[in-house]
Amino acid sequence: MPIKTGSIKLCLFNVVCLVIFPSLIFAAENPPLVPPLIKGGMGDFSGGPINEYAIPTPSSNPVDIVTDASDNIWFTEQNSNKLGKFTPSTQTFEEFDIPYKGSPVGIAVDSNSIIWTALSADNSIVSFFPAERKFKRYRIPTSDAVPYGIAIGKEAVVWFTERNGNKIGRLNVGDGTIKEYPIPTANSQPSGIAQDAEGFVWFIESGGNKVGSLEPKSGKIVEYNIPMPFSNPSDMAIDKDGNIWFAELNGNKLGMFNPKLKKFNEAIMPRLASVPLGIAIDRRGRIWFTENRGNRVGVFDPIPSTFTEYDIPAYRSLPMGIVVDSRGIVWFTQTDRDANKIGRLDPSVRALHGGSPSPGLEAAASEAGNNKDSQKLIKIITVIIFVFLAGFVVWYILRNQERKQE
Repeated sequence: MPIKTGSIKLCLFNVVCLVIFPSLIFAAENPPLVPPLIKGGMGDFSGGPINEYAIPTPSSNPVDIVTDASDNIWFTEQNSNKLGKFTPSTQTFEEFDIPYKGSPVGIAVDSNSIIWTALSADNSIVSFFPAERKFKRYRIPTSDAVPYGIAIGKEAVVWFTERNGNKIGRLNVGDGTIKEYPIPTANSQPSGIAQDAEGFVWFIESGGNKVGSLEPKSGKIVEYNIPMPFSNPSDMAIDKDGNIWFAELNGNKLGMFNPKLKKFNEAIMPRLASVPLGIAIDRRGRIWFTENRGNRVGVFDPIPSTFTEYDIPAYRSLPMGIVVDSRGIVWFTQTDRDANKIGRLDPSVRALHGGSPSPGLEAAASEAGNNKDSQKLIKIITVIIFVFLAGFVVWYILRNQERKQE
């Protein structure tokens, strides 16, 4: 039976309609991603809650970040092998060349305002005395240990993780000695570390996909498997109730471990592939984090279980380290070589454009999102109905023409 010309035309018409009409609708709703227009220089205001400050040394690769007792901002410059300091009151930078072989990573500040950093390429822990502008080095016994995370502990002790050494290190500041504790899981690649109020040292195993605890007196290490396989956990922080919070890069989640109940809980990121990385907790118990690939700073409030996100003005800035100062201002590093900035986020300022809503507006935003989804569904259904109605009309006209020719 020969295929009629009208049927062929009808099929072609339907295909064209199904391809063109939906694409026009979605193209209008989802314009192509382009870099936002921002002004250059230091201290630019984004029109919202985020300010950005350009680091003097180009391509310095700022990684970790902390605040001292005076709310000065300190950060490590991995590529330029420097410690950076930013004074918010004057909006000025100072940079200090580390006199040892490079790659500072983790950073911490003790009660005496001494700055500590893990110098991975030098296989050492380094202290910096701001008043004297002097550095002091402590060599790690295990060769090629690659120190990474660092935390100030109790009784003049500095704790750190050994990424390649697969150990937890303990530096006695008084006599300069270092003691190491092997981690049971091979190649666990420990990263973030902190000590809780009871004296237990907690750490994250990026390679082992575990949360670990060390009891300093006995040296005993206990490990807990993270529910999400291959989650690639990274940074961590401890809240006022002793819960362990950590970022899951591959899992795209915030994880929480309750040491008392020995149970995990996880909060899924609002958007896909955001890659949460740095993590910090404010006085209200809210969990702040950087979205390394999402180019956002986010906050999770555990009580209502809600997320709020803030778009970073600099295009693809690769945010990493994050800290909250005594006033509740959030500071973060932007590691991309073209960004190369320190970011400041004031949660009390509502975003004027291009960001997620400020805290307290989550319900309205959720409702608006649901309405938008409903409108999109209505448009899709309308397009399908239109295509088939148009197809029927075309078929009817072509059919009549064929009958007249017969």
